[in-house]
Amino acid sequence: MCPNTENDHAPDIRDTKPKASTGRVFEVGYVPHERDAAQADATGGAGREEAKAPAGTPPFPGTSSPAAKPKEKKPLSEAERKHRLRTRVVAVVIAAVVALLGGGYAVVSHNEQVAHEEAVARKKAAEKKRQEEQAEAIRVHDEYVSNLNKVYLYMMGGAVTSETACNLTSGVWHDAIFGGWDDETSPYQASDFNDALKKLYESEKYQGYVSGIEDGNDKIDDIMRDLTDPPSDCESAYETLQDLYPEYQSFASLATDPSGSYTTYTQKFEEADSTVSSKIQLLGTQIPDPIQSDDSSSS
Repeated sequence: MCPNTENDHAPDIRDTKPKASTGRVFEVGYVPHERDAAQADATGGAGREEAKAPAGTPPFPGTSSPAAKPKEKKPLSEAERKHRLRTRVVAVVIAAVVALLGGGYAVVSHNEQVAHEEAVARKKAAEKKRQEEQAEAIRVHDEYVSNLNKVYLYMMGGAVTSETACNLTSGVWHDAIFGGWDDETSPYQASDFNDALKKLYESEKYQGYVSGIEDGNDKIDDIMRDLTDPPSDCESAYETLQDLYPEYQSFASLATDPSGSYTTYTQKFEEADSTVSSKIQLLGTQIPDPIQSDDSSSS
């Protein structure tokens, strides 16, 4: 018997069936068939890999991830505890100091503002008061000057009228005694000087002189009551007026109420006329100008 050759032991290829395949021809390098792709599309991509959930989400809906185990805190040492306590105390103190400083600064600023406003208000009030006092002083001064001028004018007019009346009285009296009647004295001519003077005093002309003198005297008396406190620049005029006033009254009385003899009357008249005239002229030079008028002219 001949020994078996290699062909004797080789399996019959025809008798060998191929094994059922799971879709792979080879273990490596598998390429999907068109049928496999169609099945994947038909099943809605069931073979695809599901998307991964974001990190931190529970693995299944409705469930929660297991809680992390808390770390055990190491107890603080006494030194650390005191250090932290001191740090907190210092922070609180600093915050309190800052708050106090801020509040104090606000209070100081407010007080300074109030003080400044009060100072400004006081300054304005003082300036307003000063201006009011100055205006009042000017008003009083100018009113006093105005009264001085009125007295001066009244005395000037009264002195002129008194001089005219006294001259007429003296002329009639002289002509009644010594003769020599003229156009001015002849309307009052009489054989007796008393009758001649009576005609003169009863005449309308002379009564007009007397009325004018007395009216001026009343006005002068009223103003003199307001001149007792002169401003500094009116003191000299007031002193002159004080000397003039009684002299003027005596002069006016020689015109309104003649008395005495012809000689004494004539002498008093001449003296009073000279004295009153010179003092009135002096008064006119001593009356200052009103301040308001000066301000208006200078502006």
